[in-house]
Amino acid sequence: MRATTAAVDTPVARVGHVEVSRFETATGPRLRLKKTGGKAEAYLDPLELEGLTRVRYKPIRVLRTKGDPSLRKTASAAGSAARLQNEFALVSVTEAKTDGETGLLVTDMNAGQSVLLSAGELEALLDARHMDFAPLIDTSDLISLPEPDIDQV
Repeated sequence: MRATTAAVDTPVARVGHVEVSRFETATGPRLRLKKTGGKAEAYLDPLELEGLTRVRYKPIRVLRTKGDPSLRKTASAAGSAARLQNEFALVSVTEAKTDGETGLLVTDMNAGQSVLLSAGELEALLDARHMDFAPLIDTSDLISLPEPDIDQV
């Protein structure tokens, strides 16, 4: 008899009409976005989530509107963070509250960059295709600061 593994779906947050959870697959964790009471859902891998932290520098079609600017103010984490990691990326995802609004805070643990996504932006991601994230994942045009040469310091 063949053993089957049940999918593990751990709730992370509820932002507006979008339920956010950490979904474990055979190939690694995904962030699952699901519209409450609807059939729309999306699964984002850690690399796509890491790319979202660069959306302010590289806008993508599905997130043209930046949402409510008040949501961009200092956010405080409202719950425990879910960590998603694969061989290419390490991100932390948590519900965040700011001025009475709830958003989803995605942090690139390696670069320290983060993005706060509003309920409207999360709903827009439900319509995104994986190819929509390509400009965010391609880092070839980013400038990296060289580390100082230890012999030159």
